[in-house]
Amino acid sequence: MLFLEPFGVTDEGKVRANNEDALLVGEGRDETLFAVADGIGGFEAGEVASSIAIEVLKELEPGASFEAAIRKANRRILAVGRGDERFSGMGTTLVAVRFGGTQEEPAAQIAHVGDSRAYLLRGGDLRPLTEDHSLVAELVRSGDLTRDQAAEHPQKNLITRALGAEEEVEVDTAVLPVEAGDRFLLCSDGLSDMVPEGRILEILADSPDDPETPARNLLSAALDAGGVDNVTVVVVDVKEQVPREERSSGTREMPAVGRSGDRSSATGRPPAREPSERESTRSRGSKARRRKGDGLGKFVRGLAAVLVVVIALTPAYLWGSSRYFLGLEYGEVVAYRGLPYAPLGLELNEEWRRTDVEKSEVKTPYRGPIENHKLYTQDEIERVLRDLGK
Repeated sequence: MLFLEPFGVTDEGKVRANNEDALLVGEGRDETLFAVADGIGGFEAGEVASSIAIEVLKELEPGASFEAAIRKANRRILAVGRGDERFSGMGTTLVAVRFGGTQEEPAAQIAHVGDSRAYLLRGGDLRPLTEDHSLVAELVRSGDLTRDQAAEHPQKNLITRALGAEEEVEVDTAVLPVEAGDRFLLCSDGLSDMVPEGRILEILADSPDDPETPARNLLSAALDAGGVDNVTVVVVDVKEQVPREERSSGTREMPAVGRSGDRSSATGRPPAREPSERESTRSRGSKARRRKGDGLGKFVRGLAAVLVVVIALTPAYLWGSSRYFLGLEYGEVVAYRGLPYAPLGLELNEEWRRTDVEKSEVKTPYRGPIENHKLYTQDEIERVLRDLGK
């Protein structure tokens, strides 16, 4: 039998006045469920959204559908935002893990939306378990940016998916086998943006006996690096069974769970079934037509690959249509509306206003934002343009 020993910590950081992160460390109906949510919306709105997501997960029964609960949180955030204009437009990222499977094949299920992350430390190696839902991550996957460029990119926090952003939310899930000695890390981008993965690995591996020490040390590392955002860290250790009297009070036993409503079993394999007579007939017919359609199939697959990238970027483009940045054209500062990218040759911006300000006339504080294509709201860029070259 395996047991879980978790520890979570959160801090507003050194810059933010309030903490819009929220965390769940086994306090819900499913004691093997852990989560981190990073609110979006500013002031108290993001804090409300992240708290709603965590409260919904607290209600999740063991074995119930993970994805259904997250979609429920999405609907509840949207409903609260529509009912109170103070919370309009709020949202949150979410990363969560719950444990189960069987005694013979223990497993963990990961679910995430946005750019909060999950990692697994096993055998001295740190393995990312999630891929950010962000514009920069999409550009890495399409080959427009390298991972090193993405880590330093000024728009690396521009996410393409969040709870509360749209009527329906797409949840990424994964199931993986669990071993004694595994250490799981859930964190908001307040950690991953401030501390390189190599340093995260060192801190996680440095204190193998308890999860509290690495959790607190990771938080300290983020604060020492500047603490420009809220920081939340949850560390969960998977341990072998020990005599009950020797276990600490914070441990969680991993019960076996049956199939949930997430379309897969706890081992990550869909349940097997025999094909019906109609399906067998359709399968034989499709094999007979396969060679004839190979050429068309390649074309369709190529077109589908392009469409996947375009669809993935659509939420970012819609969000970006309300953003502005400054660039240079023949030495003149020009204001653009949209995002400073052109994945697959598709421009995500348009010229919005010419300034008649030459590069040499730009005030020093604005030269960096022009070079880095810093994003502004319309009110912000209006103020910048009034002060740009005076």
